Amino acid sequence: MKSTVNFAYCQVGESLDDEALALVRFTSYGSDSRPLAVEQVTYRDTPVGFTDFERHVAAALDCGVDVAVLTSYDLDYFPIIESLVTS
Repeated sequence: MKSTVNFAYCQVGESLDDEALALVRFTSYGSDSRPLAVEQVTYRDTPVGFTDFERHVAAALDCGVDVAVLTSYDLDYFPIIESLVTS
């Protein structure tokens, strides 16, 4: 597994669409530090989507998975994620 975990957060000026909270790409790596799997997930702008987004992103970062986020929301809208990446 690679030693550095990358987190990219891109805020766009307009909503992705009426139902999307965030588009997230997760990239995991094998023991040789080469990409092993890439998964892209669109989280819905609902209470369940919000909870899933924060839980999945936090778990991925904790497990050493790179995370790239595209959303129209400020980072401070997601307090769990903000606390992980700004501490």
